[in-house]
Amino acid sequence: MDLTKKTIFVDYEGTLSECPDKAPTLRELLFEKPFSKLKPNAKMQKLLEKVNPKKIYVVGVVDTNNEIQQKYFWLEKHFPHIEDQNIIFVSSSTKKVDVIKEYQAKLGLKSEDIVFVDDKEKHLAPARAAGFECYNVNEI
Repeated sequence: MDLTKKTIFVDYEGTLSECPDKAPTLRELLFEKPFSKLKPNAKMQKLLEKVNPKKIYVVGVVDTNNEIQQKYFWLEKHFPHIEDQNIIFVSSSTKKVDVIKEYQAKLGLKSEDIVFVDDKEKHLAPARAAGFECYNVNEI
């Protein structure tokens, strides 16, 4: 798979990082740092090293401001080449395909220039239907 000429949209939790054993409680999100303890996905680290950092966009779902901070610092530590302005945090009610379409229009990209990597079919299926090249991280 040659991604060097593509613009990559990639999920955070379960794709760039390992998936937590269980969803953190609100107390854990607010007062502990459950996301800072996650291990990076070594396959994704190696794969994204070959891609122009300006063409990598992280689309992460967050529920609290504390979670934004944890995930941002985690990305800075494990994927330092990803540019700050290319980290997109959205609420769980936002459809990732809509975010990708918004950036597609903003960046003037064709559907065939975009790749989306996620670990959940519920996010991949609508992106595939929109004409984007999609991969489940567990199949890479």
